[in-house]
Formats: sequence, C-alpha cells, structure tokens
Amino acid sequence: MKRFLLMLLCVFAALIGANAKQFVNLTPLPKQMIVNEGQYTLPKSYTIGAALLADSLQKEAMRFAEAIQVATGCKGKLTKSKKADIMMIVDASIAHEGYQLSVTTKGISISASTARGFFYAFQSIKKIMPANVMAGLSIKDAQKILPWYKTTKRPEVPCVEIEDEPRFWYRGFMLDCGRHFFTVDEIKQILDAMAIYKMNYFHWHLTEDQGWRFEVKKYPKLTTIGSVASDCRMTDMVKGEHYWLGKPYGPYFYTHEDCKEIVEYARNLHIEVIPEIDMPGHIMAALAAYPEFSCNPEGEHKVQTYQGGVWTDVLNVGDPKAVQFARDVLTEVMDVFPGQYVHIGGDECPTNAWESNAQCQEHLSNLIKEGKVKNLEKHRFRPLQSYFIKQMNDHIKARGRKMILWNESITAGGADLDIIKSTGATIFCWNPCQQGAAIAASMGLDAVITEWGPGCYYINRKQHDGEGEPVAAGTGRKSDQLPAVYAYKPVPDKVTDPAIKKHYIGVQATFWTEHVSDIQYFNYLAFPRFLAVAEAAWTPEEKKDFESLRTRFTADTLLLDLTGRLYGKHFIAK
Repeated sequence: MKRFLLMLLCVFAALIGANAKQFVNLTPLPKQMIVNEGQYTLPKSYTIGAALLADSLQKEAMRFAEAIQVATGCKGKLTKSKKADIMMIVDASIAHEGYQLSVTTKGISISASTARGFFYAFQSIKKIMPANVMAGLSIKDAQKILPWYKTTKRPEVPCVEIEDEPRFWYRGFMLDCGRHFFTVDEIKQILDAMAIYKMNYFHWHLTEDQGWRFEVKKYPKLTTIGSVASDCRMTDMVKGEHYWLGKPYGPYFYTHEDCKEIVEYARNLHIEVIPEIDMPGHIMAALAAYPEFSCNPEGEHKVQTYQGGVWTDVLNVGDPKAVQFARDVLTEVMDVFPGQYVHIGGDECPTNAWESNAQCQEHLSNLIKEGKVKNLEKHRFRPLQSYFIKQMNDHIKARGRKMILWNESITAGGADLDIIKSTGATIFCWNPCQQGAAIAASMGLDAVITEWGPGCYYINRKQHDGEGEPVAAGTGRKSDQLPAVYAYKPVPDKVTDPAIKKHYIGVQATFWTEHVSDIQYFNYLAFPRFLAVAEAAWTPEEKKDFESLRTRFTADTLLLDLTGRLYGKHFIAK
C-alpha cells in the first residue's frame, strides 16, 4: 500500500511540475474547456449572487456553500449585489442541463437556465478543487485517512472557461439488489458517485428469482417469504473464492419509507430513481410467496439460491387474478416512486409453462380469435408476453407514467412488434444490444445502450484477466477491460439518419450482483469503468481521449481513497 501511495505522489508531482497550470481534473470532460493561468482563491467569507433568483436556484447555491464550509471552513452567503464573489446568471438560451462557467483570478461566474444546470456547474467547481472538497472532508479529516494528503489552506479553483452540456439526456446506472441486498446508506454512496460524474438516472432492480426487495402492503408474503432465500452464495474478494452462507439470507427488503428516503436523496442530486419490477419472468421469489399466480400452483416454488440462470417458473399471464396481482404491485410502486419511468423487465422469459397451461392456451386462442395477437406457427406463445406488456402499459399509462422494457420484448422470437410499438416503451438494449437499438429506433421507440459486451457496459464483469483477480462474471478479457469500455461507440458510425439517431437517447452502466455481495467488491469492479461510461454519456465522441481519462482517473484515486472506495489499479497512469 505504501509503495502504491508513493507511486501516486510521483505521478501527481510529475503532473504539477510539468504542467501545473494546464492540468484540470474534471470528469466527464466538458463540451468545451479552456484552461488559463492562475487560480481563484476563495475568501474565508464569500458571497454568492443568488438572492434575487428563484428558490430552487438559491437552494443549489446554499447546498454548494454548505459543502464548501464543511471541506474548507469558508462561509458563503447569498447577496443581491452584482459584484458577488460567485455570480449566478440565468440564461434561458442555455440547454436544460447545460452551464457556462468562468473562473478568473478575481471571481467565478456561472450561467445556466435551470437548477439542474447550476447543480452541474457547482459539481464541476467542487471537482476541480482539491479532492477533499468533493469528498466532503476537512483537510484534518482527510489527513486522518491519508496522512500524506496536502493542499493549500485556502481553497483554490483553477482558472477555466467552460461551456458544457451533456451528449445524452439519459445517463444511467443500474444496481441489482435482487440477488444481493445493499443497504440504504450503501445506495446513497452509489448515488453520490453518480452525482460526481453527472449521471442522472438510477435504475433500481428490485426483484429477481433470488429475492423480492420491495415492500407491497397488499401482498405481505412477498417480503416475509419472497425476500428470504434458504441459503446464498457469497464471494470472498480477498481470497477470490465463492462460499455458501450456510443459513437463510434475509429477510432483506426496502420498506416504502426506505424507498422514499432514497428517492428524496437522489432528487437533491438531480437523479431520478427508476424502479424495476421484473415480470412476467424472473419472478420465482414472488411465486414462492403466492404460488396461485404460477402456471402450476401445486408444484414446488422457492426463492432461488443459485445466483444466475433463467428459470421456467413464470407468471401465469392467462390468469386474470395473476394479471391483477401484477397491476396491484405496480400501483404500489407508482405510489412510492414519483418519477416518470417504471421498468417492468420483460427479459429472459421462457414460454414453457404457458405452453402446458390450460388457462394460457385458452387465453392465446381467444386473443388470436379477437385479432389482438398474431397466429404464429413458430414461437406461438411469445405473443402472450407482448399482450401482457400491453396490459401493464395501459395501467402505467393511466397514471401518467412511461414504461421501460429490456430488449427481449422486441428481439425475442415471436414478439409482437405492433403491440410493443403501440406502448411507446423505452427499450434498454443489452443483448443483442445494437440490433435491439436498431429495431427500437426503426419502430420509433427510444433506446438506451447498455451493451453487455464486447466494450462492456456491464461493469460487474471481471475487469482484468491478470492473476489474483477475484472471481466474477466473465473472464476479464480485453473486451471487458477499461480501454474497450471507453472505446465503445454507443451510436455506431453507420447511424446517420437524424430520424433514427434521435431515438438513441442515452447509455447506462449496469451492475448485476450474481457474484457481488458487498459494497467494496462493488466498488472494486465498478471503478474506473464507471467513469468511462459516465464520459460516454456526457462528453462528445470527438472529445474523448483515453490517455486523458487515465490521467484523470489516476488523480481521482485520491477522491476514491478519501471516500473509502476500492478500485482497480490496472490502468493507472505511470
């Protein structure tokens, strides 16, 4: 560890000595940035010209001032004066999430059109200040963690001129809490990281075959039974081995109050929470609690202990009571989560159980007779899933919300594309990612790119193939490593038609937890690839520079160390 810290000191010394006035550590890279000589030293008592602005903008100013006071002791207050140390200017011509930032030796000026734009400007200011500022630590507290950490007593901001706005309006991260549970505080740590790197959608995967994590008051057995596995496979990241817990895992779930707390915490970081309730497949935990909604109520139903896999025990979409159960669950989800999006999964759903179930056979026959689904020779029962998706969409749409689906909803053989098109759903594309995106865009549906490989945005996969790497999904091949993740183009060069291109609305880093049972292993696998996806989401393609990312990630190891996060060291700049 000491050797690594000495190496970092050498790297930073080289950066400072060779290019002190040019290096500005800001990730993701802005749309335009000019670095000038000099710094602005924040006064012990400074003013922010925001007193005449809307309340929402004043709140952003005060949150910034509170963070600066914690880290530096400098106290900021709002003023009506036009000669404030930090001026906030509302400019309606600037894009919704964009901002302009000017730092000179005499002061700071920020222009934006929305609270979100000012938030990102303040995030950029904190990010280019000493690392303890973004970490939310005083210098003394930072030195308790890293005794060698040093910075100026008075906080300095490098002189820059920035014009910035994101490449994509959807910049997401997904966490699977169905297989392994993460606490509210751990999720807040993840949201903090998202805010540092300007991600704005937290996709929360709440249900799986291995565990139901969302409290549904109408169906209490979903958590008394569905949130408990008889055993659980864990991972020792130090030894690099799997082991079995040897006792029940759970009950682990989030109450309505927990979820609301996460939603509010995320809202203050301008992050929207997207809940995912996976259906009609990946629902074994629910059927363990309520077997009457399965295709074989008398059969064995259990919360699955094996962490991967696709299982044939799926929701009986031919049973009106099971369909109403799904609606009821989504009702409570929408009561708790106020955001515009609800994700209902739709991935990896075998049709075997439907094919041998009398209710599903009759339901399909009736739908074909009524002309509501197509009469297929091959993949005959797949349209049942498409029709179920429509039923859920009608329910979601009635509440003024929008539905999200995985790409199997349009790429699985037999999927009724006319039905899916009618829903207006957003499609999350993972495998086949680009094929799914092309189909979605051709249908007029928005697509989010979360490629599982190569150029993997599934950042739970093994990040390197060197010796000593903990066991994880994948092999750590080059296509899973940081350079490939960074080089991946979410919008292929061949996509040039503006009418198609506009439907590529964003990217997402996705983290499944088949192998990950604790927050530090999460951090180790996620960083630095988390930064690579964030930069793909924000920075124009032509501005990306891998060696620059390596340098900035190397500098960010200070921040990661100060916030107690592990990370991969394979691509630290030498």
